[in-house]
Amino acid sequence: MKPALIVLDIQNIWLDDNKDLKASVERRLDVINGAIAWFRRNGLPVIVVNHEDKSLGLLPGTKPFEVAKRIHVKDTDIMVAKRYPSAFGKTELTDILRMEGCDTVVIAGLSASGCVLATYFGAMDHDIHPYLVQGGVASHDEGHVRAAESICETVALQSFDKTLK
Repeated sequence: MKPALIVLDIQNIWLDDNKDLKASVERRLDVINGAIAWFRRNGLPVIVVNHEDKSLGLLPGTKPFEVAKRIHVKDTDIMVAKRYPSAFGKTELTDILRMEGCDTVVIAGLSASGCVLATYFGAMDHDIHPYLVQGGVASHDEGHVRAAESICETVALQSFDKTLK
């Protein structure tokens, strides 16, 4: 197994005006940033996937498109822009994963009942094993987080060394 971390849609536009979503992300910051740090320490890819939509002003290089500052992504991380709920939908993500030799993705980010689930199930369409980071997926509705974590295979940050190596 060689996993890659997908940090999904934790963009300013979704957090600036939605206090419930912002609070959900805030509660999960340590887990999300812990996952990013673990992948970096182990020399594994961190892939940042952002939603792009011209009609919403979500364009690369704009503040709404950027990842929230409290998320520890770096310019050296692999960046992918998507236009559909799944990070696999008409993007280069599958090619990037193959080039990196990855057969597994671990997903953290937004939103539990939307893009996270679409990406989780989309991975299977590409013969890639998906996991959600337990406690690393957020939503405007905590019930959506619980539902996503109950129907998807999750891995806790404390179990990364045992499960992902």
